Amino acid sequence: MTKNAVTIRPARIDDDFAAVQALYLRTWRTAYRDLLPAGFLGQLSVTSWHPQQRWQRTFLAITAGGQIVGVCSYGPGRQPERQGWGEIYSLYVDPDFEGQGIGGQLFTAAIKQLQSDYTKLYLIVLTNNQTARTLYAHHGFHAVGAAEDTDTPFGTIHEITYTKE
Repeated sequence: MTKNAVTIRPARIDDDFAAVQALYLRTWRTAYRDLLPAGFLGQLSVTSWHPQQRWQRTFLAITAGGQIVGVCSYGPGRQPERQGWGEIYSLYVDPDFEGQGIGGQLFTAAIKQLQSDYTKLYLIVLTNNQTARTLYAHHGFHAVGAAEDTDTPFGTIHEITYTKE
């Protein structure tokens, strides 16, 4: 696939968050097609996400034509046992733009921003998402503890925490 030039920049309050919601839905249904229960993915809609609530802690990848093709959100840790840590909440790249280093660029920008406020970072990833796990390991994150299972009406979801200290 031809590499497309993108700009990585912080989100702005006037960005098109409906486009970000659509990006989330498309990437979930594509990237997680074989990783999550089909019923779980089928019940998602664009309103399942509210990216405008985190616009101050989000980086976007935008083409020269203004298309949002990647998103990474981050902030203070949400797990009670990791208070005082920084967390990567999400990282998604449009399936048509995968394999071009955009995810790595977004991830690097978020890590740099988080490290200005936190010495320890973490994220949660699906245990069977080897592509993401490889990216995170490349950036110095490593799996800690046992995988955790979350039962949903659609099936069990298996996740593991990755940390960088």
